[in-house]
Formats: sequence, C-alpha cells, structure tokens
Amino acid sequence: MKHLFFATLLLVSSFIFSQGMRNGGGGMNQQNRQGATRAVQEFNASDAAGIFYYETDEVIKKIKVKDDQLKFKVKKALSNYNFKIKEIAFLNSVKLNDLDKLMAAMRDSQPTNLQDNSSNSDERQNMRKAIGKVIRPIKDEILSNEEVLNKTLEEILSEKQNKKWLKYQNNIKESLQPKRPDNNGQNRMQRMNGRGGASGGMRRQ
Repeated sequence: MKHLFFATLLLVSSFIFSQGMRNGGGGMNQQNRQGATRAVQEFNASDAAGIFYYETDEVIKKIKVKDDQLKFKVKKALSNYNFKIKEIAFLNSVKLNDLDKLMAAMRDSQPTNLQDNSSNSDERQNMRKAIGKVIRPIKDEILSNEEVLNKTLEEILSEKQNKKWLKYQNNIKESLQPKRPDNNGQNRMQRMNGRGGASGGMRRQ
C-alpha cells in the first residue's frame, strides 16, 4: 500500500501512452511537441504542492520592518512556519519524489502524451485527477499552516506592512506555478510586458 498512489499514476500514464501510440500523434505539429515537452519539464511536485521556505531577513526588508522587537516576532513566526513545512516535506518526500520520477519518465518516453489537443483531453484530465490525489492533501496542510502564519503576522504588523506581506507572499506563490505552454505564440507579448514573481525571500525544497 505504500506506493499505491504511484501505481495509480503509472497506470494512468500507461493508458495515455497507449492511446498516443494508437493515435499515432496525428494532427500534432512540432510546436505542440515542444510545448508538451516544456510542460513536463517544468513540472515540480514540491512547487505544485506549494513547498518553499521564507528567507526571514529578506522578508523583513521587503515589508520594511524597522523595530527590533517587531523584527524578532516576525522572524519567529516565519521560522515556525518554515519548520512546519519542512516536516510536511519530509513526511511526503517519497510521494513527491515518485511523482517527479513519473513525470520525468513520461517526458523521456513519450512527451507528446501531454499535447494540448481535444483527442487526448479525457486522458489528460484523468492524469490531472491522479496527480491531484497526491498533491491536494499536501497543499491543504500547507495552506492550513499558511493561515496560521498570516493571522499571526496580521496581529503584529501595521496595515500597510501586512498588505506588503500578502502581496509579497502572493508573488512568490505565483512564481511557483507551472507556466502553460504557448502553442500559438499569442501570449508572448503578455510575458514580455511582465508579470514579475518574487525572485528572493524564499528557499525551495
């Protein structure tokens, strides 16, 4: 039972692979192949679950905390959060590593399985559901700890500082989300015009 979730994912991926072989990849161009490959390459189970750790000194700078006592309280709250997330990451490390291995195997064996076309929509939906069964409980536990952190900071920060904190936190979380492949090149200008994520203030697993 230890690796039941992995066996489920493997079964789903095998089904998708067989469908792709039967379909012969019909109607798929080089651009779709490259987009599908990028989608798998960019997948990271820890990122998908929301696992990251705050750099306390960087956060202090970002939200402009000057008072020494307040700095101590903020650092303590962030350190407590980091500790809880490390526990979650450790307890779920096998599941997350197996999921990364599965996605890597799919990338190496049949990257076209994740192509974005209607013929494979059911298979891709099944794969998302299988991945969700692994990721969702971990993410829910992390969100529960995040709520505690945010409530603690809300009670000790000024309204302005708290707004900076929430914006900063949201930028980091957005930066962890996988980028959807741009099959038609229609979103390139949007990316160039820039939705910048936070590059500092966190440590990935």
